[in-house]
Amino acid sequence: MLLSLQVRNFALIDSVSIDFDAGLTVLTGETGAGKSILVDAIALLLGDKGHADSIRHGAEQAEISAEYALASEHAARQWLRNQDMNADEPVCVLRRVLQRNGRSRAFINGCNVTLTQLREFGEFLIELLGQHEHQKLLHADRQLALLDRFAGLETRLDQVAEAHRLWREQTLRCQQLRTEQTRQNEQADWQRFQLQELEAAQLQEEEWESLRSEEQRLGAVEKLREHLQAALEALEGEAHPANRALAEAQRHLGVASQHDARLQENEALLNAALIQVEESISNVHSYLADLEADPEHLEEIARRLQQLQDLQRKYHCDLPGLIAKRDTLRQELQGTENLESTLLAAEQALLKAKTTYIEHSHALTTARQARQQALADAVAEQIRQLGMPHAQVELRLSSHPEEEKFWRDSGWDQTEIWITANPGHPAQALAKVASGGELSRISLALQVILAAPERIDTLIFDEVDVGIGGAVAERVGRLLRRLGAQQQVLCVTHLAQVAAQGHHHLHIEKQVQDGQTLSAINPLQAAQRQQEIARMLGGIDLNSAVFEAAATLLANVDA
Repeated sequence: MLLSLQVRNFALIDSVSIDFDAGLTVLTGETGAGKSILVDAIALLLGDKGHADSIRHGAEQAEISAEYALASEHAARQWLRNQDMNADEPVCVLRRVLQRNGRSRAFINGCNVTLTQLREFGEFLIELLGQHEHQKLLHADRQLALLDRFAGLETRLDQVAEAHRLWREQTLRCQQLRTEQTRQNEQADWQRFQLQELEAAQLQEEEWESLRSEEQRLGAVEKLREHLQAALEALEGEAHPANRALAEAQRHLGVASQHDARLQENEALLNAALIQVEESISNVHSYLADLEADPEHLEEIARRLQQLQDLQRKYHCDLPGLIAKRDTLRQELQGTENLESTLLAAEQALLKAKTTYIEHSHALTTARQARQQALADAVAEQIRQLGMPHAQVELRLSSHPEEEKFWRDSGWDQTEIWITANPGHPAQALAKVASGGELSRISLALQVILAAPERIDTLIFDEVDVGIGGAVAERVGRLLRRLGAQQQVLCVTHLAQVAAQGHHHLHIEKQVQDGQTLSAINPLQAAQRQQEIARMLGGIDLNSAVFEAAATLLANVDA
């Protein structure tokens, strides 16, 4: 239950502190006095977006706070435990600060929270029903949501919503994979041709350099033979053979080193040089023996080099680039095959998600059908007590399981309230036949039906009685009073018949202080209540008849 509300520097309010009690509390005052300002302040505590222009002129920040009593087993306590926010305190404190620079801060039990957290927590505490709430009844989604709430289908709705999310995700994934598959298929034939061409070329690393070297060698066979013969002549020819000179020098150093050991190192060096010269001579002879012109092989090399050159020119890259392109094509074509298996798996997952959605949606439809007539009967019973004695109400439910365009996270059903207020007239859709006053009554009836004390403790009605008057207004007041016996109810009203039914009465008026217009809020006692209700009945001319009418209204209040 809402225990108190403190508001500072908000709109026309300088500073007010209001205590609330159980039952029905009515808030009245002249138009523009600031009745809805209190509702707006509470809405901010429930996570509504704040604006700097809501701050009172001349102030730098507005501050709203409230104390809310929580029963020991209140569902909000578990939310506080999950957030580690002093869940065991008997009174919960909410606070909201709006700053002129546009910043906003929110607190629960002294802990800084986000607006999302504030909204989540507020949903456990207060339900705020604005003055245009009845207009929402014209929307099919709203009517369906009311049926779901009446039938207590929150768990089934969560199942359908999750199944719908998975179905949409898998549908989108399959669409993306099919698009990618189409794109890849359009390229696959050309890629296969390129890959076949490159694989047929049997490309090898370093092949270009190796072929160019072999081509250069075969093209210079005669020059190679000429220079190698000259080298052999210098190394072992008859005139001045290098190997014989080295052998002779090595022999003399060997003799000399017998007389001086320091020459042994030089002898060893000459001996090594002689060995290397002899080995070189042997290698050159061997090379010469194998050296012969091979024009056919040279032509093959030329053809191979031309093939590689043509490929490099065609693909605009060198040999390593050709090899890299070949490998890339292999991977891309392999990816096409992998994509097919991925798409197959995704389609299987889509089928499973679709089946799950269908199962949960069918179950949701069945549950709605089981309760639709009960809700229609309950609404009819309530509005007959509110000045529509002959009203008949139907809740028409249509389902579209075969058309995916109707599949939503709330199922595939559509609901429409049909009503007839006069005997002998056929029912028509609510949007076509209901006046503003009738909509207000139907909306109020639904709120009374759906207001479950175990779900939420405090209801706030902001001029939901618009468009009604007379005896109907008194019935509405009595209905709100009965509702106040189960839950704490706050109601902003312009109707004396409703105001008279309040267990408690707050009066809001404008005052001018130090040149500033401010809203003041005061609780009214018995005599003051009669004065206020007389004002609501008679306006400016408050004669004895008006005061008697006000007294009668107060006297006829249900106990």
